[in-house]
Amino acid sequence: MADSAMVPPPAESIRLGPMNRGDSEDSSAKQAHRDLDLDSIFGDENEPLQGDAAPGRNCTQRLARDRPRDGPRPRSESPPPASLRRRRLRSGCWSLVGILVGLLVVLAVISSAVASAMIYWTKPKAKGDAGPVDNISDGPFVDLGYATYVGQALSVYPPSDDGGSSHNRSAAPVAIHRYLGMRYAAPPVGDLRWRPPARPHQELDLQKATNFRSICIGLEATPRPGSGQDEDCLFVNVWGPANVVENTTSLPVWVFVQGGGYNSNSNADIDGADVVARSNGSIVFVNFNYRVGLYGFLSVPTDGTTTSLPPEISANFGLLDQLALLEWVQQHIHRFGGNPRHVVVHGGSAGAGSVVLHAIAGGGRGNSLFAGMVSESLYVPALPQCKDVAYKFWRAVDAVCYKSSKETWSVATALACLRRQTLSVLQDLVNVDHPLQYDGQDRPGKPLYYWGPCMDGTLFAERPSSAFQQGRFVHVPMMYGVATDEGTLFVPNAASQEEVVQFVLDNFPALAADDRGAEAVRQYYPLLPPLPKHNDWFPTLARVFGELSFVCPTINILDAVAAVPGDKDSTLYAYRYAMEDPDTVAAGLGTVHMMDGAAIFGPGNLACCPPASYTADDGDDGDDGAEHTDDARNGNPGLVPVMMDYYLSFVRTLNPNTFKSAQAAEWKTWDKSSRSRLVITSGHQQAMETVPEDLLERCRVWLDLADWTEQ
Repeated sequence: MADSAMVPPPAESIRLGPMNRGDSEDSSAKQAHRDLDLDSIFGDENEPLQGDAAPGRNCTQRLARDRPRDGPRPRSESPPPASLRRRRLRSGCWSLVGILVGLLVVLAVISSAVASAMIYWTKPKAKGDAGPVDNISDGPFVDLGYATYVGQALSVYPPSDDGGSSHNRSAAPVAIHRYLGMRYAAPPVGDLRWRPPARPHQELDLQKATNFRSICIGLEATPRPGSGQDEDCLFVNVWGPANVVENTTSLPVWVFVQGGGYNSNSNADIDGADVVARSNGSIVFVNFNYRVGLYGFLSVPTDGTTTSLPPEISANFGLLDQLALLEWVQQHIHRFGGNPRHVVVHGGSAGAGSVVLHAIAGGGRGNSLFAGMVSESLYVPALPQCKDVAYKFWRAVDAVCYKSSKETWSVATALACLRRQTLSVLQDLVNVDHPLQYDGQDRPGKPLYYWGPCMDGTLFAERPSSAFQQGRFVHVPMMYGVATDEGTLFVPNAASQEEVVQFVLDNFPALAADDRGAEAVRQYYPLLPPLPKHNDWFPTLARVFGELSFVCPTINILDAVAAVPGDKDSTLYAYRYAMEDPDTVAAGLGTVHMMDGAAIFGPGNLACCPPASYTADDGDDGDDGAEHTDDARNGNPGLVPVMMDYYLSFVRTLNPNTFKSAQAAEWKTWDKSSRSRLVITSGHQQAMETVPEDLLERCRVWLDLADWTEQ
C-alpha cells in the first residue's frame, strides 16, 4: 500500500495560495497558478475525475465522479485534459461565487452603515428648557413646517359654577394638548435688533414645548440667568382640545395680547387650560410675548439716506411682533384645530391699546386678521409722531457710543453701534426711566412709561381719536370693559392740586401748551372725598389719570363706532367692572385696573396676585368635590364663572349672551343714544346702566383736546 502520507486531500479541499494585495491582477493570477501545481498533487494514489464536462454544465451543478476502485492503481503520467478542464471550471466557479458573496456582504454592511447614519442624523432630538425628548411618542406633536414641537397632554376638570379656583370633579375631564414656548419669529438679537420680526429658523431637531420660555426683558430689569426675562423672547403658547383633526376641526380662536405699559410683559404666561376646559374643548387659546421698552419701541430716525429704514418698519417693533403673531395664527392655527377665519383678539391694558391700533392700522384696511376684538382696560398714552421722539434714539447713542464726533454720525453708524452693545450695557444705561423732552427741554418729572408707540405716518398713520371718528377701522364685533377705579394703581399720592397738574403734564407734555392741560384739570376735576391711607388730592389725580388714559378713550371709541351709519358689522358691548375686594377697598384703591383678569382666566392661572376674595371663604379649591355655599356662588368667587362665560361666549359666537352663565344678566348692546353698559358687581349682581352725563362731559373735553393729548 501506498504510504498514507502520500494520500492527498479530497479534490473539494483544493485551495488557492495567498494573494499579494500589492501585486497587480496579472501577477496575482500567475502566483495563484504557481501555487496550484496539479501534476505534483495528483498522482496514481489520487482519484482522477472521470468523464468530460457535460455540455451546458454551470457552476451550480454538481460534478459527478466514479466510485474508487479497490487496491492501488498504477501511476499515470498526468490527469486527462478533460479532468483538468473540469477542475479548473469548478475552481473558477467557486472563486466567482466567493467573490459575489463577498461583494454582497460588503454591500450589506455599507447599506446598514449608511442607514444607521441617516437614522442617527435625521432622528429628531429635542431641545429647549424642559429636557430631552427621544421621539414624538413622548407627547402630542405639531409640525409647523419650520419646526416640529412636542407638547403635553393634559386632563383638566372644568372650572366649577361655584366659582373661585374650584373645579367640577363630577364632570368628565377635558383632554387638552398644551404647547408652550414655540417660536413664532427668529430671536431678535444682534443684527436683528430694531428690525421687523424675521421668520423663525428651520429646526431639524425635535423641539420641546412643555415649559414657558423667557418673556421679553422690560424697563430697568436685570438680565441674569433664571430671571425669566431675556432679549430672545418671541414665543407663543397654545392650548387646544386633544380631539382635533388637522384641516378638519375648525374651532374659534382666542388670542390674548398682554399689557405692561409697552415697557414690560406684565400679563405673561396666563394658563389657558381652564378656559379651554370651561368651553368643553370648544376653543383654542393663544398667548405670546412681544418686544417692549427700548427693544420694542425705539424709533430709528429716517434721515433720508440709502441706509434709512422705511417709516413703517423703523419703529413700533413690538407692534410688528404682534402683527407677525396674528399672521402666524392665520398660517398655523389650523394645525391645532383652530379656525383662522374666526379669531377674536383680546388685549388687556397696553395690550388693549395694541388691539385698537391694529384695528386702525393702514386705515382700517380690513386685513382679515381677526373677526372680533375685546378691549379690557384700554390704555391710550400720548402717541407722538415718530420724528418727534428721535431724541430718544440719539439719547441712547450718547449713553453708550463714545466718540468725539458722534454728532456727525449717520443713523446707520449709530444703529450699528447700538446693536454691538451687550444686553447688560443697554439695560444699565439706556433701557431706563427718564424725563420726557418737549420743545427741546426735559421736563422735571418722569412719565409713567418712557417708551411707547409712535405714529409712523404709514402703517400707523393717525391716532385712534381721529381714525375712529373718521370710520377708518376694522368693522367687527367689539367688547370694551373698564374698571371703576382705573387710575388708583398708577398715580402718586398727591397732596396738592399742583401735583395733580404736574403729573398729567409729565405724561401728556403737549398739554402744557397755552396752559390747556392745567385749565382742564382745574375746571373739571375738583377735590374729591378722601380715600383711606392717602393724601387729600390722591382721589382727584386717580380720577383724572384714569379717565384721561383708560375710561374716556373707551367711551369715545364706542361713540365713534356707534355713530357710523349702517355699520351692522360692529356690534358693540361695554361693561364696567365694579367688584369690591375688601383688601383693595381698605387700601384706598377700590376696583383696580385689570382686576377682572383673575375672573376671566381663573384666579389660579395668572402669574401674580389675584384678589383674595375670589377664593371661597372656606379656602376649599373645590377639587375634592365639596359643595360651596350660595354665598360663594353669588359673591366674588361667583364672578369667575360669570366673567369666564361672558368672554367664552363672545369668543365662540361674537355675542356674550349665547353661552353666558345661568345666573348672569342679559347683556344689551351699546348705542350712542342710550350709552348702556353692563355693571358687574358680584356673581349674582349684574345690571345695565347708562353712562353718567358728567362723565360724558369730561370725556368730550378730552376728545376736544386730543391733538394735545396726542391720543
